[in-house]
Amino acid sequence: MAQDVGAKASRGPEIQSVARASAVLGVVVDSGDGLTTTEIAKATGLTVSTVHRLAHTLVAGNLLCRDAERFLPGPLLLRLARKALGASGVPEAADVLKELADRTGETASIGMRRGDEVLVLLSVPSTRALRYIGRPGARVPLLESAIGCAIVAFGSDPVQQAAEVLSRAGAAGPESWAAEVDLLATQFRGYAVLDDPHDPALRAVAAPVVGASEHVRMGVEIQGPTSRLPDERLDALGSVVRAAADALEGLPVSLAFSDF
Repeated sequence: MAQDVGAKASRGPEIQSVARASAVLGVVVDSGDGLTTTEIAKATGLTVSTVHRLAHTLVAGNLLCRDAERFLPGPLLLRLARKALGASGVPEAADVLKELADRTGETASIGMRRGDEVLVLLSVPSTRALRYIGRPGARVPLLESAIGCAIVAFGSDPVQQAAEVLSRAGAAGPESWAAEVDLLATQFRGYAVLDDPHDPALRAVAAPVVGASEHVRMGVEIQGPTSRLPDERLDALGSVVRAAADALEGLPVSLAFSDF
C-alpha cells in the first residue's frame, strides 16, 4: 500500500522534503534487495520525478547508494544504524540470552507486551537435537505465553483485575479465582510457568523485566520439552531466569522494536 506522504507533510517545503526523504529511506531499507525509482514511487505515492530528485540527493549524501538501477542503503545510513544498534541494548540483551540458553540448555527468548499479545523480540535457540525453535517477530496471544503471564502477574493492576485478564472471565468466577491463585503463586515464586496449550509436551518458565520507570512491559523465558523442565527443577530454573531478567533491567531493548 502506497504511503500518502504529501498529505502528512504539508506544513512547509522543508518539513515536506524531510518527510518525503524519510519515506524513501524507509521503503528502501525495508525492501532488502533495493528498489528502482519506479518501485519507490509506487511504494511511497510520490511522483517518479520527485523520487528521482530525492534519491539522487540521498546518494550524494551517502544515505543511499546505487547498484545499476536499484537504490540501496548507503554507507552513512549503515553507520548510523550500527550506532543506533549499539545504543539500543540489543547486543547486551543477546549476550544475556546466550548465557541463559547455555546455562539451561533451552531456547531463551525476550518478548514485550503489545495489547493482548506478546511480541517475541529476540531468541537464542537451544543446541540440543530436541528443542523449541524461537520465533523472533512472532506475536503470541497474551494468555498463551509464559512471558505474558509474568508481565500480567507483576504489572500494576490489582491481582483480581489481573486474574480477570488471564482467565478471560471479566468478572468473579471459578476461572478467575483459579487465575488469581496462579498469579499469587507466580508472585511468590518470582517466575511464571506455562505448559503450551497447543502442545502439552512443551513448557516455558518466564520472569518479568522491570523497566527504568518500574513499569513491566517485557519478560524473558526459556522454553523446552516438559521432560527437561520437570516440577522438581522449576525453582532452580526459575532462579536462573530471574537472574537473566535482572541483567536485562534498564536496557532500552523495547525502543529498538517500537515500530516492529
